[in-house]
Amino acid sequence: MVSRRYLRSGKTLALAAVVLAVLWSNPQVLPVNKPSWMPRFGEPGPPTDRQQPQEPLPRNLTLHLLPHSHSDIGWNLSFEGYYHASVRQVLRRASAELWADRARRFTWGDLAFLDMWMDDEGDTANNVLAGADAVLTWRQVLKELIRRGQWEVVGGTYVSPDEGLTTWWAHNTIVDAGHRTLAAQLNATTRVGWQIDNFGHHNTVPHVLSNAGYSWLVLGRMAYRDLYDFASKSTLQFEWRSSEHEGTQGLRTHFLAEHYGLPSTAFDFDYTNVCDEDVLLGELQQLARRHVRQYPAHGHVLVMMGDDFRFVRAARAFGCLDRLISASRQHENWRDMKLQYSTMSEYLNSVQPHLDAHAMRVHGGDFYPYQDKPIEQYWSGILGSRPYLKWLVRDTEQIVQHVEALVAMQRMRGTRAAWSTLEQHLEFCRKQVAIGYHHDAITGTCTDDAFADYVKRLRTAARVALRIGHIALQPVDDAEQQISSAYNSDQHIGSAYNTATRDVDNAARDWLEVAPAQCTDSACVGAAVVVTNTLLAAQDVVVRLHVHSGSAVLVDEAGVAVQPVHVQVVDNMYSVEFMVSVPALGARGVVVGNRTQYANAPMLRDQIIAAPQIEQASLRAELHQGGVHVRLRSERNGVVRIESGGRVVRHQMRSYFTNPYVQSSGAYVMHSFNLMYSIVFWIFGGMLAGGLALAWLVHVGTGHILWLRHVRVPYSPIGAKGTTTAGSVVAAVIGSVCGAISVFYAAQKVSVNRLDDWTRGHGVFLLAAPVFCAAYVVGGALRWRKRRVCACVVSAVLGVFLALALGRAWQSRAMTLRRLQFTVENSDVCSTARAQVTEGTSVEFRLCADTPYLLQLSTLVHAPNNREIIARLQHGQGRALELFDGASMRRRRASIWTPVPGTFYPAPLLARLGELSVHVRQPVGVSSLSAGMLDVLVHRSMTANDFRGLKRPLTDTHPARATLFVDLRPDADPVTVNNRVNTPPLAFVLPPHASISPHSALHSAAPHLSLVGIRAESDSVDMRLLAHRSTEISMHELLRNTAGAARIHGDWSLCNTSAVQRTETQASHVHLRSGEQALFHLKIDSDHSSGRSEQQHKN
Repeated sequence: MVSRRYLRSGKTLALAAVVLAVLWSNPQVLPVNKPSWMPRFGEPGPPTDRQQPQEPLPRNLTLHLLPHSHSDIGWNLSFEGYYHASVRQVLRRASAELWADRARRFTWGDLAFLDMWMDDEGDTANNVLAGADAVLTWRQVLKELIRRGQWEVVGGTYVSPDEGLTTWWAHNTIVDAGHRTLAAQLNATTRVGWQIDNFGHHNTVPHVLSNAGYSWLVLGRMAYRDLYDFASKSTLQFEWRSSEHEGTQGLRTHFLAEHYGLPSTAFDFDYTNVCDEDVLLGELQQLARRHVRQYPAHGHVLVMMGDDFRFVRAARAFGCLDRLISASRQHENWRDMKLQYSTMSEYLNSVQPHLDAHAMRVHGGDFYPYQDKPIEQYWSGILGSRPYLKWLVRDTEQIVQHVEALVAMQRMRGTRAAWSTLEQHLEFCRKQVAIGYHHDAITGTCTDDAFADYVKRLRTAARVALRIGHIALQPVDDAEQQISSAYNSDQHIGSAYNTATRDVDNAARDWLEVAPAQCTDSACVGAAVVVTNTLLAAQDVVVRLHVHSGSAVLVDEAGVAVQPVHVQVVDNMYSVEFMVSVPALGARGVVVGNRTQYANAPMLRDQIIAAPQIEQASLRAELHQGGVHVRLRSERNGVVRIESGGRVVRHQMRSYFTNPYVQSSGAYVMHSFNLMYSIVFWIFGGMLAGGLALAWLVHVGTGHILWLRHVRVPYSPIGAKGTTTAGSVVAAVIGSVCGAISVFYAAQKVSVNRLDDWTRGHGVFLLAAPVFCAAYVVGGALRWRKRRVCACVVSAVLGVFLALALGRAWQSRAMTLRRLQFTVENSDVCSTARAQVTEGTSVEFRLCADTPYLLQLSTLVHAPNNREIIARLQHGQGRALELFDGASMRRRRASIWTPVPGTFYPAPLLARLGELSVHVRQPVGVSSLSAGMLDVLVHRSMTANDFRGLKRPLTDTHPARATLFVDLRPDADPVTVNNRVNTPPLAFVLPPHASISPHSALHSAAPHLSLVGIRAESDSVDMRLLAHRSTEISMHELLRNTAGAARIHGDWSLCNTSAVQRTETQASHVHLRSGEQALFHLKIDSDHSSGRSEQQHKN
């Protein structure tokens, strides 16, 4: 029997347990937000929970049925796969049903599919409608439905992009391409933004859309805690302002209280033919009760009546909805309510008067990262999934953006070319880049088939854009034929390439080639290599060229020999590398000729440079380039110490182990490390408490503990006769230390296979038995009483929790425990140190002559299954993490209680932590877990499915290369450097007679101005520049003529950037705040394109 003394002493333990349970379950008790790892036994669930108390509905309530179909561009199927499988039928059948009844409504937000349908069937007779209407084309039908207000196209963007990973240029291009498509196909427009399926919402979006003339924005995904906050205060309709863009007009925003899907499966008429009016009307009343409390009291409820690829059976759906509307007018419980069809604009117009009369909540932040459920369900995995696709999107974007500007610059010079043809094909390229930024593309949340389709589209867009640039520089008669060949061929265009491409896609993309038809040993007609630059600053660039003749020579525009920095013979070709300096917004040319033409120039065969000598493997390495010296030293656990100019940066490759048996982590969700380790910690805590409790129980009233009866500990603070306070404190310290050690041991020392077994319940005895026995022995030997046992156990649990929160950097493991061995290759082009981290992962440290101030950390990563790979950089004590998207720097800082997945944010272009600036040419996820530490998520591969809609696990074990550019200068302007990194020159091989004189049309007098885009107007030689900067600009001094190719007259036109309606005002000065943009319209009189004199133009 257990003694009474023992039962009385259990009160302390019981009281402690009750206090902990209250603290962990009631969020109102704690003065701060609870850490996400705390249990939530009594905490309200997300506001989407349907189990709500019954409350009477307000009188005169209107329910707006919004029939819609959400169609992802590429997800489980490819773009065209979805079109032929369901989307085409939805568009046809929904149009026919609306035509049959003018009361019906339909809302569509996926413009790319509408564009495909119009190209496919837009001018074909419908042959579906009754009578004479059967001869109407689908374009005529849809235009008429839009005119009547029955069919509304919302969004206006060509696709719905991922907001965090999209650059500033891409945001603007996606909006502009969407509005141009909508106007061209249907002569329509929209002012309602539609982002209902994006994985978190970035505050760049309200800035972009408000500048584009939008009035409303509809959003669909908010972290569940934010959603609870907004819904509990009835503020799910609010004004969203971008905090990073001062003076930006706010955008009224409607947030969906629940998923954009149907109210319940009973409304899923694509899969059910049951239409029980009483049941469905009851469901609608339940939805109204849930929603009416979460929005302002305007008496209108929006009912989303659709889902992914729904309304394939549009006749059945509209037939049942018609019956519901009719029945509601006669139903006893619907006397004070009204049910009607509405489009999104009709609903918003209904609530507008109430919102105009009452102040709205103003929100200045964003909604990132996205967490749809409690217990660490952060959608941070999208930042590292399918890194190759992320790189390809950005590489194609750089090419298209450059060619867009190049075409505009060439039109200013008055060159003759089929500009309308080039513009049509360039628009195709823009659309493919937009598709690549879709929220299921660049995030990697797509199947292998959809992934292959995205890759094919982006590669085609890059080839077509390069061919357009080629033709813009040297107009040809068969432009259409040459561009068509770029569509139909899978081969890389050897006569043009992006100088930033370096052996990421394949080796062929890394070099230009002078074709054998242009130059061989037997006959060398020659060629002109033209390098173009659209940056508002001069750039030095290394050009890589293959020539099939050793007798060829290289000379510049003046006929002076160009000295190559590298010449080698590879596969019977001469591989040549040379450096050129390209002026701002201009070009530079190099001629590949023969000795007959240029007698004083040396031949390539006479300039062969021996291959760089590769130094033997060593623990140290030195890189030298352009007066910059970098020292590398290998340290334990794969750490590399990088020293340059007194600055020290440490680099290490690490990985997170994900356990598919604890939490399904797939394409979307990053793994819950706390949840995984907590299984081990609960076992540890339980065995610790059990061992101590048993030792105390046996010790009570006996003075001995089983076989330890002869063990006696002399008087001490930790013994039974010590002071109560001192003994309890020491017990608490022992417990907390044990808890912290258990965290470190589980996260860093236990083998992955053992940890995997423990979390599945296999071999737990090997963990439980030693802990239990150790606690039993310690508790008995020290003769602890109940207070000290309680203090030790509680402190151990708290020690575990604090170690998880404060030691988040422990949760990843070094990919190798050894020191890396460097092999060094020095040349006049680049100095490179290579090291093998693991069998499938290697890292390169490179200094190149064109950017010697940037250390390139290039990692070729092979992600094993269930691993998330990061590159960790450590420098200084910087705490403020800043991210750049092309328009503004946004500061991010996560709470110490935030688990690891919640600390990762998207970095489209640049991440800066204190004095450490890291530039990227592909979007990545970054995190700062402690001062001076920057983690970059570069790759991941999962074998489990996180059940967010993707049918298959995202298993991506293919190697991928990720390159980080670390700025070695602490005082450099990161935005200026990033413009250089992400605006690389393009190089083209042209016929030898091409005009390659320096044709810099414009030079910048404002070196810190960043151009977002340069476009020529379709019917003139005027040019529009979309730009932003942070200081006042004198319009006459912004750009100055340097080459005489074009003259600028009079004042500039400052244009509103709205894609809906551009209004122009004359301005000689404009003040652009940080991150703001303006569209400048240059009135240009070109010597080649217009015969008007300067005086005539002024008049």
